[in-house]
Amino acid sequence: MSKIRIYGRAEWPGIVEAEALVSPKPLEGFTNVDSEKGYTTERNHPLFKVPYTGKVLVYPSPRGSGGFMGYARGAVPAAFLHTEGNGLSIAAAATAQIPSMTDFDVDPCSVIETGDWVLVNADEGFVEITKKD
Repeated sequence: MSKIRIYGRAEWPGIVEAEALVSPKPLEGFTNVDSEKGYTTERNHPLFKVPYTGKVLVYPSPRGSGGFMGYARGAVPAAFLHTEGNGLSIAAAATAQIPSMTDFDVDPCSVIETGDWVLVNADEGFVEITKKD
């Protein structure tokens, strides 16, 4: 199995291993997330009704207002990885108590695919990706 390691900055500490779920588009909360069922409800979004619970959620950035906090309640992802973080991503990671990373040396959306196995080590600032077969 092929492994890739990328380096980034922790927004919230922690270490977790889980399957990746990659969104090519930013994620918006507020009325666009069902936090009890753990999926986005935004129509025409590539992850519409795709469960994210327990997955490493990889996405370009959060967008919108404080509604992104919907991803931090109820059925939560295992971790957040994104190319552009902001206060919303940090607050959501802190609330959910899950690792969150940003500012990578390589865009995680370009190297991680849905179904890859991902080790997020926000404590030491790296992500190790085991490519799916």
